[in-house]
Amino acid sequence: MKRVFCLLMSAALVGCASPQPDYQRPAAPVPAHWPAANAERGQADVAWRRFFVDDSLRETIAQALANNRDLRAAVANVQAARAQYRIQDAARLPTVQLQGNANRQLTRGGDPSLAVDSRGVSAGLGVSAFELDLFGRVRSLSDAQWQRYLASEAGEQAARVSLIAETANAYLTLAADRSQLAAARTTLQSAERSLALTRERLRLGASSALDVSSMETVRQQARADVARYQGLAERDRLALQLLVGAELDEARLPAALEDKPYTLAALPVDAPADALLRRPDVRQAENLLRAAHADVDAARAGLWPKLGLSASSGLSGVTLAGLLNAPARAFSLALDASLPLLDGGAARAGADQAEGQRLVALAAYEKALQSGFREVADALSQRQALAEEKQARQATLASAETSLRLAEARYRQGLDGYLSLLEAQRTAQAARQQWISASLAEAENMAALYRSLGGGLEG
Repeated sequence: MKRVFCLLMSAALVGCASPQPDYQRPAAPVPAHWPAANAERGQADVAWRRFFVDDSLRETIAQALANNRDLRAAVANVQAARAQYRIQDAARLPTVQLQGNANRQLTRGGDPSLAVDSRGVSAGLGVSAFELDLFGRVRSLSDAQWQRYLASEAGEQAARVSLIAETANAYLTLAADRSQLAAARTTLQSAERSLALTRERLRLGASSALDVSSMETVRQQARADVARYQGLAERDRLALQLLVGAELDEARLPAALEDKPYTLAALPVDAPADALLRRPDVRQAENLLRAAHADVDAARAGLWPKLGLSASSGLSGVTLAGLLNAPARAFSLALDASLPLLDGGAARAGADQAEGQRLVALAAYEKALQSGFREVADALSQRQALAEEKQARQATLASAETSLRLAEARYRQGLDGYLSLLEAQRTAQAARQQWISASLAEAENMAALYRSLGGGLEG
């Protein structure tokens, strides 16, 4: 019988999978260089307080980091993940319990002299069902939970970077729409002056009712633009307030998107292999891949025998005084071994499932790298084009404003008709709107580049 048991145990051990190799970081499935040739080389991990140079914007971002509820939830998830790791890691050490017991049993029969009164008091220390981790199963489970904790921490950092970028974008959008509102009000004032002048010319017989009607149309369109941008600016303010998570201080909010810097003019960019690995979402994906790798180790170790240890040591006596003065001592030690011989392939299927989940985590990690590469490449490819567009829009605006001033002067002097003035007003209004949009796009592009490179969390 003993020989049969040994043969069965040997056959089972032969069928167990050997441990997989140690974790090696997979090669990044992205090009070795950025497609944009004008990328400035260097360390891109710039602290956000240095990257965003406008004081009011920095104060608004700091307020969002302190009060945003989604970020608070991410921080709480990190705390929960660390506690879960501590629970799992505690299984690597034996649990020692202090046990005590006191009992009394009185047995009476037909003869009172045969009554039995038994008493007992005992106390001791015990270790029960502690797994001797000879094949690393418990250690692998602990390693997996540690990597999940690190993943939650990286996720919280990714949430911070996203919140910084989203707050900056919301702030800049509010500034742009307030600039559009100011431009619409300027256009409205110009239209009202032109309408008053046209009505005066009509009274003198120098203009027609058609001229007055056309000017009135321009004025009403300007009124509609003012109302529209008022609504957009208020919507932007509410969106920013939601991100900040507290009441906004109007003194910190932008009156307009002035022609001033909100961010650094340039952000250095490392090679893809270095820059992408700093992104919190990529680090989170790799931590989850490491956790899945440890899960495979644990599942394969589960194919080997499990050894459990139970031990106890204690004292016993009839009374408490006897327990303290003349106790009876007892000690026990038990070693249990178990190995499923016929489980319908459940243990092997568990190992295959863990391997499948590892492949899923690998694909997610590689996708995070590829998505990050595309985001950085997109932001880099737009930098030069947006800067040139802004310069061109600024020159166009200056020319259009000069044309408008000349057209207004010539109209007052009666040298040109109202059509020339209308065309100049429309051109100037469109040029200002396009310049504001180009300025916003350039600032948002820098914020997008900062976010896609992983940002810098330290202030």
